[in-house]
Amino acid sequence: MRKTGKYENIGTNQCFIPDNLPPQNPPLILDPESTTLYGEAMLQVGKLAEISQRLPDAHRFLKSYVVKEALLTSSIEGIHTTMLDVFTQPLLESQPTKETQLVLNYTQALETALSMIKNENLPISSRVILKAHEVLMSGEGNNSNPGHYRTQMVRVGSLVPAPPTRISELMSELERFINVDEAFPTLIKAGLVHVQFEMIHPFFDGNGRIGRLLIVLILIQDGILSTPILYPSYYFKKHHVEYYQRLDRVRTHGDFEGWTTFYLSAIKYSSIDAVRRINDIEDLRQQLIDTMMHDKKISDKKRETRLNALNVIFSFPVINISTLESQLDISYNTAHQIIKEFLAQGMLVEENQQKRGKLFKFKRYLDILEQDYE
Repeated sequence: MRKTGKYENIGTNQCFIPDNLPPQNPPLILDPESTTLYGEAMLQVGKLAEISQRLPDAHRFLKSYVVKEALLTSSIEGIHTTMLDVFTQPLLESQPTKETQLVLNYTQALETALSMIKNENLPISSRVILKAHEVLMSGEGNNSNPGHYRTQMVRVGSLVPAPPTRISELMSELERFINVDEAFPTLIKAGLVHVQFEMIHPFFDGNGRIGRLLIVLILIQDGILSTPILYPSYYFKKHHVEYYQRLDRVRTHGDFEGWTTFYLSAIKYSSIDAVRRINDIEDLRQQLIDTMMHDKKISDKKRETRLNALNVIFSFPVINISTLESQLDISYNTAHQIIKEFLAQGMLVEENQQKRGKLFKFKRYLDILEQDYE
């Protein structure tokens, strides 16, 4: 059995200090079955990357897919809200629920980290990770110490992770593995980083969400994906008991192989799910475009406005008249008329009954985003 770290007595606690990556004694070597699975996972990630490049309006999907990962990764931690709540919140004057705010925080944390990597040309480092954590835990108060590594001991199930005095050193070594070590291809490396991060457990709260976010960041930094269109938490959530068991067995049994196989399956099937969802959304979009193009009752100018409005509701699947007005730079009355037409055609459904501030949802699109294909 591979040794993956050592225990140190700190007071009454036995703290686990993980060895630095890559795995040693013996080194991690994929067997033929895992090698085949790696090839299958890379193939599916490649298909997802390729189809995302061909999309006529990729940012539409990107926003929705980031929200989907935010919902799934938060749900693993017992934070439950809905896609409808997340898309509705920006249109409301009321404060979001704590759960909805945490999901919104995740989307902002991912955007912030990606901006630091892409626009500021920073490598994935403690600076990026701490900033992402600061945004993720915004509003959570001093207990979660947003943007700082923990300063106290914690217990996670049977694991008492490294004491605070060791965290900076361990994270520095993890940063080196992410950016310098070339022992493994990127996809494998991202999975090893995730399990190592969870064993270090550098934050008081938010470790799972930041650890899963790191997978996507690494794939983007190393050019496997160009956008965060993958949601690996789809598979982790569906198999959440095995997910935690596989993570824990790395520490207790040195089972990097079992974790890697599980992780590669997560990447493979999450990619398959994402591609299928994109195809269904594109089919819906094309069907609605065809219907508008064949409508002989409207002028070419009116048709163009309706097609532009269709693009808007894909970006804002919960919408009000004012949002459509501002997005298309049209009059309030024209926006109101388009909403009425979309309601009559069944494209939109009224979400609330109040006279002022009415909201309308693009139900068919939301249904595809939330559909469980299996």
